[in-house]
Amino acid sequence: MRSLVLALVVVAAAVGPATAHQASITHAEATVDGAEVAYTIRVAGGDLAEAAGRPADATVDVAALDAATWARIAIYVSERVTIASEAGPCPPTALTASAAGRDARISWRARCAAPVGTLTLDYRLFFDLDPTHDAALRVIAPGHPPADTILVADAARFVWDLAQAPPSTAWAFVRAGIDHVVGGLDHVAFVIALLLAIAIVRAGDGWQRRALGPALRTAGVRVSAFTLAHSLTLIAAALGWVELPAQAVEVAIAASIVWTALAAWLRPDAGGAFAITFAFGLMHGLGFARMLTPLLPAGDVVVPLLCFNLGVELAQLAIVVVVLPTAALAARALGAERYRRWVLPPLALALATLGALWMIERLAEVSLLGF
Repeated sequence: MRSLVLALVVVAAAVGPATAHQASITHAEATVDGAEVAYTIRVAGGDLAEAAGRPADATVDVAALDAATWARIAIYVSERVTIASEAGPCPPTALTASAAGRDARISWRARCAAPVGTLTLDYRLFFDLDPTHDAALRVIAPGHPPADTILVADAARFVWDLAQAPPSTAWAFVRAGIDHVVGGLDHVAFVIALLLAIAIVRAGDGWQRRALGPALRTAGVRVSAFTLAHSLTLIAAALGWVELPAQAVEVAIAASIVWTALAAWLRPDAGGAFAITFAFGLMHGLGFARMLTPLLPAGDVVVPLLCFNLGVELAQLAIVVVVLPTAALAARALGAERYRRWVLPPLALALATLGALWMIERLAEVSLLGF
């Protein structure tokens, strides 16, 4: 099995280099100043094709844009980020847009009819192009600590009554953790592969259903190993203590699916599951950190980090709650021998194939799956 995984890496590497997929992210700051709100947003140049009037797959070099294109970009962005107070909409004025490294920096001042008492910000930028887009937002108001949150497609409004403390944004980071697991099918596939063979156990020369207690203990050991490992590297990477090349991490995550799925099929009773699952969990934690790190606010990152990790664990628990009983019921309905012969092989092979294709995609600039 080691030879098969190694061969997949070699074959994929021969195809060429690649960049692992990363959802688009913007960073914005809104500062309330009496009846005005100063708003600044940074957008990656790669996300500006439509705003710049280019084909969707065009590469936008922000350093080469002319004044007319910058004006077009500023209008495009400001029309999709609206600011209002209790007195009504606050129209944008003094729009500016310029290059900031490889990003575009767009700024304007929203002028309200009276000093802002309740700030409402609606964000509609890029969700039509990328439903997984995230907007990291910091809102600053006099007399309050900054409010940091994440805006997503179906939670794209931020409201703050400035007579009150900043609204809690903990759920935004919990949700980001949930969304990353649910939207990142590789993590879902790994957890499923981890649980496939738990429903059966060897009995002499054959197989029998694993009793509920031992099945739960086995699942607990494996999931705990995965949880502990990815929590450690998530925290370490998010705090900047450890960093590995993104491509290596994403390929290792895909390889972990291949290995775990084939192990469930070929060696469902093999020992050492804790150690190998822990090792794979370290890589998955680095993958989680790649998504979280760009969203972390400056300054106090402890609460957002813990909330994101909680979201990851909740999503992971939901997968276990669905997969483990389903596998147990299938083994009971079909019998352990039939489950071992007719259910486990095709499911494991499908997951291993999926992992192998992800490996190729992440080592080559090709799209084989389309998701």
